Parts: sequence; structure tokens; C-alpha cells
Amino acid sequence: MKKQMTARGVGPRFTMISGIYAAIIFIIHFVWLPHLSPPLPPFISVPIGILLVATGLPIFILPGMVIDRYFNQGKLATEGIYAFFRHPIYGSWIVFIMPGVAFILDSLLALTIPLFMYGVFRILIGEEEKYLEEKFGDEYLEYRRRVGSIFPKLKTLWKK
Repeated sequence: MKKQMTARGVGPRFTMISGIYAAIIFIIHFVWLPHLSPPLPPFISVPIGILLVATGLPIFILPGMVIDRYFNQGKLATEGIYAFFRHPIYGSWIVFIMPGVAFILDSLLALTIPLFMYGVFRILIGEEEKYLEEKFGDEYLEYRRRVGSIFPKLKTLWKK
């Protein structure tokens, strides 16, 4: 019997676990280790952080706007941003948004958050991918072969 999954996949668990870790890290940073900052002055780190967050937000928002439509129609999303990343919502947080927040807040300790998030992603994503493989079969296997998880495969970029 196939396990049911919502359009959000393992996202709620990923968010809860990552959010708890991030809260702990920010408490540690601001209460006990506020001096532990990246070796960049704020006039460099803040623009880098803003650029990262500004890059990550559309990657987070756009897939969320279309995934429900695909899910409700029983289709595999492989177009738009999904042509480059299988998991753009998770990737936006791991690669862009959380590192950007760490730079904006000038927190070296917060740079561990995306690493932790990536570990949580790797642990949880197997369940979501197994569900997609059961639901879409060969179509999903071919898609997974062609498209990177949270980083685009170079050959995918060159073909676009």
C-alpha cells in the first residue's frame, strides 16, 4: 500500500527540526557568543546576506505557488524551476536564505544552520523521493537522473 503524502512532502518536519536548531543557535549566539562573527566587516557581510536572501526568496516562493496545482492534478512538476532543481524550496533555505540571514546578523555560529539543515534534508528526503518514485514510476526515475536535488546538474544548465 502506497503511503500518502501532501504537496508539502517532508517540509513540515524539515521546518520544525531546522527551526528548533536555528532558535537554539540564535539564542546561543545572541546570549553567550555575540562576539563570534565572520571576519568580514558589516558593510561587506550585510550586502552579501541581502543578495543571498533576495536570490533565495523567489526560489522559495515560486515553486510553492505552483506545486499545489501539479499535486492536485496528479502530475509531476518538472517545468520552470523544477527543470533545474527537484527540491527548490528546501534548496532555497539551505543554499541562500539561511546563509544570508547568518551574514546579515553577523553570526559565524549561524553558518552552522544551513549545514544542519542539509543533514536534516538528506535524512528526510528519501521518504519523499520514495513516495514520488512509487507514484510516478519511470517518469520520476528519469527526472531524478536528469535533475539535481538542490543544486542543478551542470549538464541540465547547459541544455537550457
